[in-house]
Amino acid sequence: MQTNAKTFRHVAQGIFFLVFAGFILWFATRPTLLKDFNLQVTEQPYARVITVNGEGELSMRPDMAIVNLSVVERGSTVEDVTLAGNEKMGAVVAFLKGLGISEDDIKTTNYWLNPEYRYPEEGGEPEIIGYSLNQNVRVEVKDLTKVEDVIDGAVSAGVNQTGQLSFEIDDDSEARATAREQAFADAREKAEAMAKAANVRLGRVVTFNESGGYYEPQPYMTRSFGADMAVSESAAPAIEPGSQDVTVNVSVTYEIE
Repeated sequence: MQTNAKTFRHVAQGIFFLVFAGFILWFATRPTLLKDFNLQVTEQPYARVITVNGEGELSMRPDMAIVNLSVVERGSTVEDVTLAGNEKMGAVVAFLKGLGISEDDIKTTNYWLNPEYRYPEEGGEPEIIGYSLNQNVRVEVKDLTKVEDVIDGAVSAGVNQTGQLSFEIDDDSEARATAREQAFADAREKAEAMAKAANVRLGRVVTFNESGGYYEPQPYMTRSFGADMAVSESAAPAIEPGSQDVTVNVSVTYEIE
């Protein structure tokens, strides 16, 4: 009886291993089944990192002024308006060049010829009673000592409307590089302080990215002159460019040892 039980157990074990081996063989020959199960083996170690932000800022004086000048002319015919307007703007441009402003620094930004209408009180179709021509130029003044001369001299030459005057930095690459160094030093200082508080040590830099490296151009003023206003009647304020901030922000991720 005991012998029969042992025999039965041996037979059952043999059958089990045969079935198991057959299943493994069948499973290995079915790659689509593996795909259906979406089996993935990954090795993702626990991330031991710390991420901090740093900021660098450097103040510098603007080295360029942007002056917007306009000539507005009105007349009864297109020919009258364009001839008078072009003559005045030509005189303005000639004055600017004579002052030492490069032709590349004088750019026409608007040339707008527009009919002017009169609308009958009793209704009906509007009537064209004349035309207006608005010409605008953008002037880059790289010698800041000439800003007031540009504005006042342009008015004498024919400008009867000026737009916004702003100060900008022509080349801020050196300032941006210095601000970037300050930003990374700031990030390192913050990371070391946090690591010390957590009783860990900083390792290598894993990732970093930068944003900023910009400054905001500072608008100064808007001045408007009537067509027949004498320059001596307009008291120009003293023009001071002041300073502007170049800012760089960085995000740095350090490994924790």
